[in-house]
Amino acid sequence: MAQLVYATTAEYETLAEEPFDGTVGVLAKRLRSASIEVEKLTRRAVYETDEDGYPTDPDIEDAFTEATCAIVEYWEETDDPTGADAAEGAVKIGSVSLGTTSSSADTSSPLDRLQRRIGTRAYDILTNAGLIPSAVAHT
Repeated sequence: MAQLVYATTAEYETLAEEPFDGTVGVLAKRLRSASIEVEKLTRRAVYETDEDGYPTDPDIEDAFTEATCAIVEYWEETDDPTGADAAEGAVKIGSVSLGTTSSSADTSSPLDRLQRRIGTRAYDILTNAGLIPSAVAHT
């Protein structure tokens, strides 16, 4: 099965507060990557789909589209579309530590790490639509 993409470049341009700072081709790739994040977050959600796997409920479909666009917009703001910077945590050079106030390992909760990677808006959109299980939402 091919990867589902939940937002088009036109939908991104309509929903995002700032225009994408790159080519249409790069935006399309980012929307695909963000769609993977949305699928990962909603894999345990229950909703009806069409024969291609897309949600049939218009509210659920809108939540998927808006969350996908919100993730790409967050990546634009943070300049971290791969999530490498969000996962990196503190950088320590000698006695100088950059990135956190502690030189120890990242002790953030899974939710904090997730929100550093995709932003809070996409997470809130999916939670408000009832697509993120409560066990994840309160982690």
